[in-house]
Amino acid sequence: MMPNSQARILICRTDRIGDVILTLPVLTNLRLQDKNARIHFLGAEYSRKILEDNPYLDKYLIYEPKGRHAGFNGLLQLVKELRAEKYTAVLHVFPRFKISLAAFIAGIPMRAGVSSKWYSFLYNKQVKIHRSRVEKHELEYNLDLLKPLNVPVKDKTIKIWLNAKDNKFAADFFKKNKLTGKVVAVHSGGASGSMFNWGLTRYAKLIDALTEKLKVRVLLIEGKGEEAVTKDLFLRLRNRPPVLRGSADIRQLGAVLKKCAVLISKNTGTMHTAAAVQTPTISFFSPVYVISEKRWGPRGNNGIVLKPKMRNCKKCTGETCIYHDCMETIKLEEVFEKVKLFL
Repeated sequence: MMPNSQARILICRTDRIGDVILTLPVLTNLRLQDKNARIHFLGAEYSRKILEDNPYLDKYLIYEPKGRHAGFNGLLQLVKELRAEKYTAVLHVFPRFKISLAAFIAGIPMRAGVSSKWYSFLYNKQVKIHRSRVEKHELEYNLDLLKPLNVPVKDKTIKIWLNAKDNKFAADFFKKNKLTGKVVAVHSGGASGSMFNWGLTRYAKLIDALTEKLKVRVLLIEGKGEEAVTKDLFLRLRNRPPVLRGSADIRQLGAVLKKCAVLISKNTGTMHTAAAVQTPTISFFSPVYVISEKRWGPRGNNGIVLKPKMRNCKKCTGETCIYHDCMETIKLEEVFEKVKLFL
């Protein structure tokens, strides 16, 4: 891709929020290479606000696999939409067969994707990427898709561009809940049902310790659909903190996290959101290799990763493993001391 080429480029990434956040530098480097290129992003509805106000993006297209893009007619609809945009290149950052097929049928001249899928023949520019080998961070895998366009990587900054409305929401939320001084955000993230997390009882003990021993304000982050988890956690607490409910959108979450001293959580989209607004993180990671910090750790902020002191696992076998309670080996005292570093 040459500067001033009038290129029309589509980036496809329709999976989770954290994955999309780690794709943001792809847009940055495309724009640095060609200020006149038209850069579009095809993603899920729930990811749209991540890219709102991003100065490197011209248009966000919503992929609706259960709506207008469902079934064979949905495929034809997607082909129609892609043809109408007259793209010169498409980057399948995280490949999906239906989207790959639509781009092929639409006749997009340059179609870049990984070489490891059974449908990789749909890409005329293939990049050798094997994410399951965990040879590098997800951010680096994403940037590898720029190689077919000969776009150099000059900037790996991850940033969500907050606006005045987002910042006002955060300021009003802090004022309403009388949050002053150093505020510690905690997202238990469905801990009651996950072997890859720290456990609600431990989160509760940590929140009480921070409140009673360090006299700091704690803010509980609730994800969408986690109301029952919040209720369960409250039953274990002596000190109930204010809650940012799951109804808050990703930009409101980012603005609130930006005002916090540190976020404590497992590997979640919330963790990556905090990193994207440069808020320090203390993150719990399991020993399972494919979801390890080597591939999914926070980037761009002052992050600390805590994980069981044991060898990595290929997968979690649950209670059949003699180390099935490995996350419990991360001690409360260790987490407490790490939090003090940010206060």
